Amino acid sequence: MSEAGQESPAAGTAAGGNQSLKWKEENPVSSLLIIMVATLACLLPFLGKAFHMDDPLFVWCARHIQSDPVHFYSFNVNWEGRPAPMAAVTQNPPLTAFFMALAGSLLGWKEAALHAAFLLPALALAAGTWRLARGFCAHPLAAALVTITAPVFLLSSTSTMCDTMMLAFWVWAVVFWTEGLTQNRPAKLWAAAVLIAACGLTKYFGLCLIPLLLVYSLMERRRAGVWLACLLFPVVVMAGYQWMTHQLYGRGLLFNAAAYATNLRIGDNLPVKILTGLAFSGGCILIVLPLAPLLWGRKALAAGLFGVVLIGALVVALKKLGRFPVLEAGHVKWLFVAQFSLWVASGAGLLLLAAQDWRERKTAGSLLLLLWVAGTFLFACAVNWTVNGRTILPMLPAVSLLLIRRLERRNWLDGPNILGRLWGPLAISLAIALLVSWADYRLADSARTAAANIRQQAGATAGALWFEGHWGFQYYMEQQGAQPLDRDNLRLSLNDAIVLPLGSSYLFPLSRDHAVPWFTYECNPSPWLTTMSVPSGAGYYSDGWGPLPFVFCRVPAEQYVVLRVQ
Repeated sequence: MSEAGQESPAAGTAAGGNQSLKWKEENPVSSLLIIMVATLACLLPFLGKAFHMDDPLFVWCARHIQSDPVHFYSFNVNWEGRPAPMAAVTQNPPLTAFFMALAGSLLGWKEAALHAAFLLPALALAAGTWRLARGFCAHPLAAALVTITAPVFLLSSTSTMCDTMMLAFWVWAVVFWTEGLTQNRPAKLWAAAVLIAACGLTKYFGLCLIPLLLVYSLMERRRAGVWLACLLFPVVVMAGYQWMTHQLYGRGLLFNAAAYATNLRIGDNLPVKILTGLAFSGGCILIVLPLAPLLWGRKALAAGLFGVVLIGALVVALKKLGRFPVLEAGHVKWLFVAQFSLWVASGAGLLLLAAQDWRERKTAGSLLLLLWVAGTFLFACAVNWTVNGRTILPMLPAVSLLLIRRLERRNWLDGPNILGRLWGPLAISLAIALLVSWADYRLADSARTAAANIRQQAGATAGALWFEGHWGFQYYMEQQGAQPLDRDNLRLSLNDAIVLPLGSSYLFPLSRDHAVPWFTYECNPSPWLTTMSVPSGAGYYSDGWGPLPFVFCRVPAEQYVVLRVQ
């Protein structure tokens, strides 16, 4: 029986058949209560966060679904500088928007109400990690806490996008599949099949569960069986979705999203993309760094420190990463180089953990974890159109399990105080996660505040108010009565005002014949930490903005230029 086949704490030994590691008896009710309280305590302070990045796309779709649930993408939106069908703009399936439509009808459409609804997927993900860990390690509560305190968990769970919900379906699908396969319980396998389909209808990456669980099942069972029919169910569901969307919109949205992810490329060449992916992995799941002394021996730690120095020297030699200059005016940005080198080394250690676990155990469960982590990493770096925190998130539960398994194998979690050695690293991870989430909260709120202040400053002396740029800024500008510019049809009149958010997306040049500078608006939401800033090298939502998920540095102000038509 593999480690995924343990039915209960009393079933015997813990992960991987290591007879020296006995299950540390945990009260399931107490453990789940701790997990729920910890998750809520981390997320409740961010309920008032402004809609940020792609949040508006989900909100608009949810509002449309309330009136026309069958034709869920049958409306136009100006998201890239010109009006286009939502079916062509969005690259995500609609299940999250359906969930939001239900939440909006029950709770209202204020930011706090919708963020409160999205606490449910976050709680489900935390609880699912604990449940999954019961079959893979002896300290499932510790694994769940590692997940909750990761920056990528808090950042993803303070948005209204689809990522946390997708991963919640993913984890519970793996739970039911591994338990159903080992216990010969078809009902659990079919429950997993439904969850896989829901995962794919939440975010297309969720379909990667099908080959992942196929390989795991073949190694676990060594032959095909009835379980194969269960894996075919989500394939049939997604084929039906492809056919239905082709009938509705003239294009199958599943294949359309796959073409978008693979054809559009942002950033540098593949070697730099891999370095960036390592930096994102190490930063988004940064507990790997403070845990390093417990995870590795002295020789490995010395090699890792030497690796940090080599990475720093390589970055300086490259002079730039993507479009981010490491050297500016002849001076090296040493603070950036130090952070990049540490996160790359941490990300490399994360991948080594997965490989080491497989090398030592050679079980179906260890193969599952290895492919889970490695597959997510390769997708983020080599397949997806950009490296970002959202594509790193899916590996988080697997990494949490691998970390605890490694600590158990090195006997660091023995003794009556089973979490004693983890409190320090957990506190460091949580502190940085909260700081990063606060910086992102402030950045999101700055767009909402800027929209209101610019509207007020433009006042009655301006005609119509127009704007470029999108993301959350678009949502709040439209709340102020402004309209997005159509680059193919500029309908400008004398005294109209045009707002240009210099840090936003899809900006396009305007002729001086159309408008001249009127005034500028600046704000500095977080002066020493940021998640999105081209001058700082931070690009949590896309490495096109920067090769790090977040950066501690002196952050330049967010700038808005207001033009006036004359």
